[in-house]
Amino acid sequence: MKGSPIAFVAARFFFGRKAPDGGRDQARKALAGAVLSVALSLVPLITVMQVADGMIQGISARYVELGTYHAQALPYASADLAVARDAARSSPGVTGAWIETQSVGVVFANGAREGAAVRGVEPGFLADPSTLAYLRVEAGAPTLEKPYDALVGQAMAEKLGVGPGDAVNLISMRKGSGGELLPRVTILTVRGVVSAGYRDLDAQWLFMRQDTAARVLPKENARSFVGIKAGDPFGSPFAARDAVEGRLPPGFSTYSWREVERNLFESLASTRTMLLLIMAVTVAVAAVNVSSALQTLVLERGQEIAVMQSLGAGPADLARIFTLGGAAIGGLGAVIGAAGGLLASVRVNELLAFIETVANAARSAAARLSGGAAAPRFRVLDPAYYLETIPVDVPYGEIAMVVAATVALSFVAALGPARRAASLSPLDGFRRR
Repeated sequence: MKGSPIAFVAARFFFGRKAPDGGRDQARKALAGAVLSVALSLVPLITVMQVADGMIQGISARYVELGTYHAQALPYASADLAVARDAARSSPGVTGAWIETQSVGVVFANGAREGAAVRGVEPGFLADPSTLAYLRVEAGAPTLEKPYDALVGQAMAEKLGVGPGDAVNLISMRKGSGGELLPRVTILTVRGVVSAGYRDLDAQWLFMRQDTAARVLPKENARSFVGIKAGDPFGSPFAARDAVEGRLPPGFSTYSWREVERNLFESLASTRTMLLLIMAVTVAVAAVNVSSALQTLVLERGQEIAVMQSLGAGPADLARIFTLGGAAIGGLGAVIGAAGGLLASVRVNELLAFIETVANAARSAAARLSGGAAAPRFRVLDPAYYLETIPVDVPYGEIAMVVAATVALSFVAALGPARRAASLSPLDGFRRR
């Protein structure tokens, strides 16, 4: 087989030719449609991949940096938390360690009440850069200078109608000498309103000083531990636990953030996997379109195939031409789709804001025309369940893998048409018009 004539004829029937009426033939349109279908299938796949990764990363980072810490040292016997904290701080690789006391209570203010997840923290935790990176201050300042200062979550502040300088009553329950439940009221002054940007995490937070919490909260309804941070919790999820292993005094068990919030993070990972599997179905459908387009090409290019056979192309040569052609179609569509998916991923927050603006404008216009009450503001991502802003961290390595998989899938899809082209008789090909 001579390569140049074969390549010339192959390029002709893949690029198309003019039909008698001046238009492109159906095979060319089918190939363009296959490229477009592959591209369109990758745009939502890559966008969902980035959005899912961004949401999971953002939620996980907030849990780890603000709630779970990188590791927790829990006392299982009578133990000195201050000694354990100091031992953790002196361990190599540890960037911070603080005592925290947690309990639950009810907060009253302005005739309203709200359940509270009370967190007694040391001031150094709130001043830590990794904490400040995710704890947004909506009003006031994130400081607990006086014994009865408090920080409240944004959702709680809105429900109670409080802000910096206001007083709130924290009611906790303790057991009396006879076993009866007795309320204890602690008056706190709000110094700041904070938000993690994820209401499901911070909706009921009330921060107070750890020494005050240890004194006023009932011990039977509270737990205290040492929260530890060390390096990159995602690159080295067990680094904090391993750093203090064997350095803490007796009576402590240490758990990494993966162990503390195992159910949550496995649920997030499973959700991402399911979303990607659903989106991957569209890529498989696009591969079927590639096979269909190549089948059309075989039917309409019978004469060209016969000419290539006359020039010395064997069945293996024809099969190679069609399989590589299918891979090229998949590759072109994958590149276009990846570019579109990357653009949508990078601008996902602006895109969601635009959708919200258009939807709310349409709802307002409909309400004015009907004379009804204004509809509540529509949110694509409800902050009660999702992050208010999706972190953008494009997974270039995963996108490259998706493109490569799409090309491979298109190559496989082209095997059927390639086999048909290879088995075509030259005589049958010249008979076709």
